[in-house]
Amino acid sequence: MSGSIPSTKDVEDDGKSDLAEASTNTFEEKEIFKPIDGEKSVDEAIQVESMCINCGENGITKLLLTVIPFYKEIILSSFSCPHCAYTDNEIQSAGEIQAQGVQCTLKVKEIYDLNRKVIKSDFASISIPELELDVPASSQKGEVTTVEGILQRIMEGLRQDQGQRKREHPEDFEQIEKFLCKAEKYKQLEYPFTLVS
Repeated sequence: MSGSIPSTKDVEDDGKSDLAEASTNTFEEKEIFKPIDGEKSVDEAIQVESMCINCGENGITKLLLTVIPFYKEIILSSFSCPHCAYTDNEIQSAGEIQAQGVQCTLKVKEIYDLNRKVIKSDFASISIPELELDVPASSQKGEVTTVEGILQRIMEGLRQDQGQRKREHPEDFEQIEKFLCKAEKYKQLEYPFTLVS
C-alpha cells in the first residue's frame, strides 16, 4: 500500500505508537519551570553562545526558566564576555501579566539595606521621593539587583551622555551634575531614603 497513509491500527501494530506515547508522557511530566530552592544548586541553565554588544566577540548567555515563590514564572538570563569582561543580567516574565501590582516600600537606613536583593520586573516603576526621582514602568528591563544597584544603574544612565549635553545643553548638564552629586550622597547613605516600587 505505497502512497497511502497508515491507519491508527497499523501504527499501533508496528510498535512505534508506544514509543510516541512514552515520549509524550515524559514530556508532560517534566517540569519546565523549576522552583528555586536555597538548599539545592541550580545547574539546569541553558548556555548559548552569543555576540557581545560591547566588543563584538562571542560570549556566553545562560538562561534559566524558574519559579520564584510568591512571585511568578520567570526567565533569568545572564551574559558574560571573556574578552572584554562585559556582563549583563535580566529577568523576564514568563507568565501572564497581572492586572494589578503590589506596592513595596523600603526605608533605607543602614548599610545592609543597600545590599537587599530586589527583583524588578519590566513593568515595575521605581520612586525615591527624597531625590524627587521617578522611573516609570516599562522604561527599564527587568533585573535581579540590589537597592544600591538600582541607584548605580540610574546614575550610569544619566552619566552616559553628559559629554554631549555639556556641549549642546549646558543648563541640563549642570542640573544633572547636581542630581548625580546628591544621588551619590544617598548611595553612600549619608542620608536615609525611601525606595518605592
